[in-house]
Amino acid sequence: MCGIVGFHNLDGSPVEQASGKYLASMCRSITHRGPDEDGSVLIGPVALGMTRLSIIDLKTGQQPIYNEDNSICIVFNGEIYNFEELRRDLLQKGHQFRTKSDTETIVHLYEEHGIDCLQFLEGMFAFAIWDKNKNRLFIARDRMGEKPLHWAIFDNVLIFGSELKTIFEHPAARRSPNMEALRQYLALEYVPAPNTLFENIYKLLPAHYMVIENGQVNIDSYWSPSQKVENYNSEEEAKERMRELLDRSIELRLISDVPLGVFLSGGIDSSTIAALATRHVKNDLKTFSIGFADKSFDESDHARVVAEHLGTSHRVMQFQPDIAFSTLSELWEVIDEAIADASIVPTFLLSKMTRESVTVALAGEGGDELFGGYPTYLAHRMAAYWNAVPAPLRQGVFEPLIRALPVSHNNLSFDYKLKRFIASCSHEPVARQLRWMGGLPMDMHSELLEPEVMEASSSMHDEFDLISHVDTDRLYRKLKKDDVADQIMRLDQLTYLPDDLLVKSDRATMAASLEARLPFLSYPLVEFAQSLPTSLKIRGTNTKYLLRKLAADLLPASIVKRPKKGFGIPVAKWLRADFKHLVDRLLTADYLDRQGIFQIATVERLREEHLSGRIDRRKELWTLLMFQLWWTKFFDGGLDLGIGLETGSEKRVRSSVQEKMLETTIS
Repeated sequence: MCGIVGFHNLDGSPVEQASGKYLASMCRSITHRGPDEDGSVLIGPVALGMTRLSIIDLKTGQQPIYNEDNSICIVFNGEIYNFEELRRDLLQKGHQFRTKSDTETIVHLYEEHGIDCLQFLEGMFAFAIWDKNKNRLFIARDRMGEKPLHWAIFDNVLIFGSELKTIFEHPAARRSPNMEALRQYLALEYVPAPNTLFENIYKLLPAHYMVIENGQVNIDSYWSPSQKVENYNSEEEAKERMRELLDRSIELRLISDVPLGVFLSGGIDSSTIAALATRHVKNDLKTFSIGFADKSFDESDHARVVAEHLGTSHRVMQFQPDIAFSTLSELWEVIDEAIADASIVPTFLLSKMTRESVTVALAGEGGDELFGGYPTYLAHRMAAYWNAVPAPLRQGVFEPLIRALPVSHNNLSFDYKLKRFIASCSHEPVARQLRWMGGLPMDMHSELLEPEVMEASSSMHDEFDLISHVDTDRLYRKLKKDDVADQIMRLDQLTYLPDDLLVKSDRATMAASLEARLPFLSYPLVEFAQSLPTSLKIRGTNTKYLLRKLAADLLPASIVKRPKKGFGIPVAKWLRADFKHLVDRLLTADYLDRQGIFQIATVERLREEHLSGRIDRRKELWTLLMFQLWWTKFFDGGLDLGIGLETGSEKRVRSSVQEKMLETTIS
């Protein structure tokens, strides 16, 4: 795992040696992604750099890496899991290797197949190849978007890097806020690719590549899973095929020259991964989980049950509210984009604890989107029944009663889910899903944002404009024939998964210099999931139907039958206590007036409704607060969150929490 950076003079002029200091600054800004070593090179019009977290070939895997005659050079972030198989084939074809790394395999694969080399790679990656003979820069990102790649063009210089902050280390880069992306962020809680919150800075979409030749930049896709549904002879046949593919994916992701473990939440996804992983490791598998004092959010007891069943060496950290703020503060020193997924905070803490024992961790992202795990997939079916209730009865009786339910701050409490359900039921499926999963719906924006901001983002009319990169026409053509839930899963695979979950996973783990590997995102398994009929994903009120069938062969029944809980944290309570001082500082009239983005009256109403306990505004306030932290970092001189300035009592709190880490070895 690494971080990569670079820039390319599009007019073809050589990069000056003095520009090496910019490249060095770009690398230093992402040292957390690769603390073991760094490397850089200036070649003609191109500068390439990287920071490395050593996982494979610790001694000779340094980058940049070249082909035999040094005409092709690569910097690479990620892991190629099938590199040994590819390497054997390339050796037979006469290629000469200097290292045993997966990175060098890509160089020779590119020599052999050119841009089509992407079709052979199984893994997570973002890389840049300079081809001296073709005067070509070739940049690519993995199929599902596990590894990030940002890019921009300023003053005829293309600048790229694993994280946004790398781009601003180049003197040509300029920062200005993107108000259309702000609308996306407020509605979705993330900014979908290719946009970022900065004008003229973009994310390369998953399964896409860039070719820069003769000053021209061309971007294209290289993969999309088939939507064709296969007819399996039996559930058993489908289950065994799933097991074969998932087991193979896990086996490949256990290849490492450093210690590794598994994030274990006690849910179906991570527990199944842990169960299959135990069959491939020689020593006790290390598993890690996090617990909460608030039992409505805590899953650590379930994780212990799985650990005992599998005989793993299990470590649990109890996350107390006292360190929530200091953890967020430390994380904000590293991340550079607004992320309203609050679970990034405990994910970072879990990653730090895990990094004390291992360098690589397997995790369960992707299982819900591929195999039908979210409650919203069931809710779309229920919405049809709800909308069939006569409007006078629905709007005049039931909805007022539901809105009057007492507010609970527990994790996904009944009143919270029911209120969000009725608020968006009348919308069409795509818009409904985006509203259910998001923060501040678009019909709130005109009263939330200043008129100038609305005018600057006038192209954003409805939810479909939020995800303009998605072929929603294709989704709707399928919706006419297929179950809505299956197409909403595909929507989540194209939006929520790469731009929320995988961003959270990458930033939280990389901030701790930990590599996360995600077995569910193996592309053969993704293609298999697309081939399944909806009835093998959701049956009746059962989510993840086929995956639960597989898990039943591996795990205790109490785990298999558990409903999805989700990795939630007590944001509603934090906003009224541990984070209230931030709310009072960044969401008050004085600051909002100086900032000139949000309408003061609306924000103050949202604050008052939540702090008084009248209405649960956790989603709205947390989304706003995370944007404000981002804004202060990049446009308001930064905000001292107290990093390194802990009081004696705060240090004692952190120490006491660390002492609550429990390590249990079960034989």
